[in-house]
Amino acid sequence: MLKRSLILNLLLALLLVSGLIFLFFNSLNGITNHGQEVEVPKVTNKNLKEVIKQLDDMDFEIEIDSTYKSYIDPLEVLQQEPAAGSRVKVGRTIFLLVNRQNAPKVAMPDLVSKSFRNALLILKSYRFVIGDTIYRPDIAAGAVLEQLVNGKKVASGDMVPFGSRIDLVVGEGLADYEVDVPNLIGQTWREAKEIIKAAGLFDAILWEGEITDTMNAIVYKQFPEALNELDLPMAIRGGDMIDVHIMQNPSPQVLRQNAPGSLKFQDLDDSLADVIQQRLDKANTRLADARKKAVISDNDITQMEGGDDNFDKKPRKPVVEKRAVKNQGKKMYKEDKPKPKPKATNKPKVEETVEQDYSDQYD
Repeated sequence: MLKRSLILNLLLALLLVSGLIFLFFNSLNGITNHGQEVEVPKVTNKNLKEVIKQLDDMDFEIEIDSTYKSYIDPLEVLQQEPAAGSRVKVGRTIFLLVNRQNAPKVAMPDLVSKSFRNALLILKSYRFVIGDTIYRPDIAAGAVLEQLVNGKKVASGDMVPFGSRIDLVVGEGLADYEVDVPNLIGQTWREAKEIIKAAGLFDAILWEGEITDTMNAIVYKQFPEALNELDLPMAIRGGDMIDVHIMQNPSPQVLRQNAPGSLKFQDLDDSLADVIQQRLDKANTRLADARKKAVISDNDITQMEGGDDNFDKKPRKPVVEKRAVKNQGKKMYKEDKPKPKPKATNKPKVEETVEQDYSDQYD
């Protein structure tokens, strides 16, 4: 009796297991959607919101990853896997690569003083977009002077959006025109800095003594000076550099010792000092109008009618000199406009020396 009951239980268990196996294999078709395939639609170059709705309606699962490209619209689908047109089972997971809505920020590299070619390689390695190249007269020819984002100057280490457009200001060497040296003696560094920039020049600063307020410290010495020993204006090429010496509060004696022109060599009274100051003012204003692009010789300036009173009037046929530069930064030479050959004559050639008088130019 016991043996018969055991055999019956074994048969029942075997039938139960067989039934479960049969049900499992028959339900696989339904579980795995066997034979049910759909075509994957093309979703690239579309907005993510639109794509999600489309794939949800087709019962696809979605997984999203992101990257950033500055020239692509935010949340635009860049890639998809599987590719468009593939036939997959219903419920398959579609992997999407989407352009980020907000650009990540990265630290700006230091490009200043590097060569233009080297700066381009660095920008490419950071995946920045190379923008405009702006050339400016500067003694550092071919070197990067400033780095700009949206027209604003940025320093090394500043956080800027990934893929930003970077504009570079590059030195093109000294300009082919001259500007009058401005007088900076007695000016605050705030004022002197603006004057130097407006003149198209650059500064080399030397701080002396204890400086407690940088922008209000005083320029007490400069090289080159605004006037020479004859109190005539000094001119240098655009993009050249001025050495600027700055103290916090220099004494009047220090300022007098480094005054431009002949003022430093003489014990002048206040009235004569005012005359020289007027010459400085004229050197920084009227001559700037006369020497914008063409270089007019000092000899032509003195031949203007009426001397200094008619300085703004048009000179009588000034001789314009052509300036050529050999080997940037080295010796320069001037070639005067060729003059017509004199007619042949039997008279002996006599060289005539004309003495120039500058006394009435700025008085």
